[in-house]
Amino acid sequence: MAGAARRAGVRQQAARRQEGSRRSWAAPPGHGTYQGLDLQLLDPDDEDELTFLLEAQHPELEEALQRGVEVTVRGEPMNPRLHVAVHVVVANQLLADDPPQTWQTVQRLAGLGYDWHNIMHMISGLVAEDVHRAMTEKQPFDREDYARRLGGLPGDWPPPEESGLPPR
Repeated sequence: MAGAARRAGVRQQAARRQEGSRRSWAAPPGHGTYQGLDLQLLDPDDEDELTFLLEAQHPELEEALQRGVEVTVRGEPMNPRLHVAVHVVVANQLLADDPPQTWQTVQRLAGLGYDWHNIMHMISGLVAEDVHRAMTEKQPFDREDYARRLGGLPGDWPPPEESGLPPR
């Protein structure tokens, strides 16, 4: 019986470590300040503060976010507010562990050497596809298809050393 209790305790400790890793991956702890706020004081469980923390991960977009204008990235227009919003969707999936395949995908891609931002962009791409499909084709979210596409990442994404995005 003592062995079973010990194994259960070890499983609980592992689950708590996993939960901490998943939470810190969803919203990396803030350091320093962004727009005059101390990032360490922000709570990722608060939707507005989570959004702010994720905006702070994109200092190159700060001016565009404040002005509410699009930017051009690699020759393509990009709405920075929408970009951060999709990051928030992925972060919320990780925080809720729903679907669990999102966290499994993060762990697998991190094990391949991809960094936070590249992984968030890969998964965000799938979210954006689903939002586009819902808006243009009036298609409901398909969990099984989403899980399948998560399993297909990195797809044709460049290897970590060739991704072109700076490490975060």
